[in-house]
Amino acid sequence: MLVLAAAFAVARTCGSHDQRISQDEAVAIAEENAAFAPCAEPGCVMVRAVQRGLPTRLVWIVGLAEDLNANGRPTRYQNFLVDAQTGELTR
Repeated sequence: MLVLAAAFAVARTCGSHDQRISQDEAVAIAEENAAFAPCAEPGCVMVRAVQRGLPTRLVWIVGLAEDLNANGRPTRYQNFLVDAQTGELTR
């Protein structure tokens, strides 16, 4: 039991959880670098925070859609990874 508690504590502290870039800031960074402006409909901007790498770092995955078809699927889209600490962008 003590080993499990120690492993949990190490797992929680080893990853980087310092979030300086908010979700809204991540979307703004992605929109500035997109080849188009996303539509205003729900589903045109999707954001998710995930841990990535070793040691782990929090990144925002931002998906932007230019338009949605009749089925609600993007007709053209771009995805971006925004580092939650630095704001560094990758596609």
